[in-house]
This record gives sequence, structure tokens and C-alpha cells, in this order.
Amino acid sequence: MNKYRFILKFISRKQSRYKYNWSLLFPFAGVIIGCLTVALTISIMEGMEYTIFTKLKNISFPGRFYNISLSDVDEIKGLLTKRHINFQDGIEDQVMLINGSDFRLVTIHGIEKFTEFKNTVLNSNLMEGEPAFQQSGLYIGRSLALKLDINLGDTVVIALPKQINLFTGLPMKRGIFVAGIFELEILDYDQQHIFTQFDKLNDFLPDTQHYLYLDKGLQNNLIAEIKEEFPGIHYKFWEDDHSSFISAMKLEKFTYSIIGFLIIGIAGFTLMSMMSLSVIQKVPQIGILRAMGAKRIAIGKIFISQAIVTSIISSTIGIFLSLVVIQLDVRYNLIRSLFPGGLFFDFPLILDQQYIVMIMAISVILLILAGIYPSLKAASLDPVQAIGYQR
Repeated sequence: MNKYRFILKFISRKQSRYKYNWSLLFPFAGVIIGCLTVALTISIMEGMEYTIFTKLKNISFPGRFYNISLSDVDEIKGLLTKRHINFQDGIEDQVMLINGSDFRLVTIHGIEKFTEFKNTVLNSNLMEGEPAFQQSGLYIGRSLALKLDINLGDTVVIALPKQINLFTGLPMKRGIFVAGIFELEILDYDQQHIFTQFDKLNDFLPDTQHYLYLDKGLQNNLIAEIKEEFPGIHYKFWEDDHSSFISAMKLEKFTYSIIGFLIIGIAGFTLMSMMSLSVIQKVPQIGILRAMGAKRIAIGKIFISQAIVTSIISSTIGIFLSLVVIQLDVRYNLIRSLFPGGLFFDFPLILDQQYIVMIMAISVILLILAGIYPSLKAASLDPVQAIGYQR
């Protein structure tokens, strides 16, 4: 240990013109910024993902069967009842929602136990409308209501593409009362999904796709058993409906994380350049140490240790700063205040321990790799040539 301490002190001595090597601050600051960027990106995306998934899960049924033959409906219901699986009838279809000259293609959901669904899901997100008001009416998202200029109590028109008027050749239309306006704060969902009672919608769309909504997801073996007994039937978990959105969220998190790690990589390249310059500056000292009997591995360890110390300290500072920002966000909504009002919903910043370990590990590995070349270069110097080296 004393031998390495002596070597470190000897190598660390600099001539007056190299008294302060401020250039080493660049890789140090780069790793801090990179770790801070990655940590905050992951915490923002994790918080948004958690909040959105929770909202979607709360408004979705855990699983559902569809593409059901009408002749098999009662038999499937009997099988589910025998397995003590709660279910209810449902209808989903694409319709055109029209208000005056404004219109939008949306997915309408008809739910059998609509009162229960409304009480447990819609009422907690209800912006306008009384909880017990006009339960047979239509419930739409706030952003959709604003887009089509729909107010509570309006009668809107639903155009049914699958029902064509024989005289006009145009889709049949039905009027329906707007009983409530909800807001999940998920723009795509609020603008694309509307809800009403099963009986109400079944009168409008008697020949549309029949669904069986389940109160809990099924095991794969039971799904396979039912599919085998009833060919053609399909099953979906709630995540399947939002698979594209889930994939987009994961891709976005991955992309921004890569940007942060690129910053760390650039910092590593800068560190390699600075350490290589440091080796050139210290060629005579290294030559003297080699002549005194210092082994190549001892010289190399000194330079690689600089990379290790730099990476650990800088990544720790970067993670610490990210945790400080997260705590400030808890108290002052620091991150969300940077976005335009109304664009982002309220969500927490989440940075799990596994991500902290991952960020620090990758940072340390990148900087160690950056330090290998100058370390090998220092260790391979010939003592005689190094002592006589002139800068």
C-alpha cells in the first residue's frame, strides 16, 4: 500500500505550468450531467407510466372474450359460472359521434352492469353530471366534449356504420342524451372512448360484436381450454388494448435514456483524452519510477484508479442531484411546472433502487473502459526512453 501511495504522489507532482489541470473537470461534469439526465428521464417516464397504467387499469376490465358465436353465448356463460368467474355482457363498436357540423369516429362501450361501472370508475373522474343522473345516457370525455362543443344535457347523434338506411344509403342515426362528462387526463382515451348502458346500445346495435367482460383475468390454461372447446373465440387481457401505447412509452423511455448514456460516453472519451495527455505530461516521472523498480502493473493501476474514482464520485453526485430534484418536485412541482398548463397531468417522479444501481454501474463501466487505454500506454513505457523524453 505504501508503495502505491508513493507512486501516486510521485506521478501526481506536476511542473508549474501544469499546476492546475482544469480540463479534467469536463469529463467529471459530463458524467454528472449524464447521470442526472438519465435518472430524471427514467423517474419522469416511470411516474407517467405508473399513473397512466393505473388509470387505464381502473377503467378497463381485466379480461374479456369476444368474437363469440351467438349460439355459444349461454354455454360459455354456464362454464364461467361453474368456475365461479364473474362476468357481464358488453358491446363495443366504432361509431360516428356527431354534434351539429362537428363529428369524430369513436369507440362506444355498452356495459351491462353500467351503474356499478359508473359508480366505481366514472364517478371518480366525473367533471360534470350528477352521480345518479340519467344513467341510461351517454358519458363522454372532457377533451372530446370540448372538441365537438358538447355540453352536459345536450342530445348528440350517433351514426351507426353497420346499419344502412335502405332509402338513403346512409348510416342509420340515433339521438342520445349526454348524461356525464368525465376526464381521465389521458388525451387519446378521453377523445376516443364513450360509454353507455348495454341495453341502450343493444337496441341501437343489435347485430354488433358481443363481448363478455370478466372481473378478473384468467389463467392461460383456462383460456386455452375455452378456446379449444369453442373454436373462433378470442380473449384479451386489458394490456392488449393498450399494447401500442405501452410500447411507445417504453421506447420513449429507452430513447431518452440512451441520450443520457451518450453524454456519459462522450465524457468517457474526454476522460480518455485527458488521461492520455496526463500520461504524456508525466513520461519522465513514469520513467524514473520504472527505473527504480516499479512494475508495469503498479503504474497501470494508478491511472485506472483515477478513472474508477472519477466515475464513482461523479455518478454519485449525479444521482444525488437527481434525488434532490425529485424531493423538490414533491414539494414544489418543479418538473411539471416546466410544461405548458394542461399538457401534462399530475404524476409522481419515481426512481427505483434498481435504476440507481444500473445508472451507476453503466457509468463506472464506461469510464473504466475509457481509462484502460491510457493505463496500458503508461504501463508500456520504456524506462530509458521515458527518462530522456523531452516535451
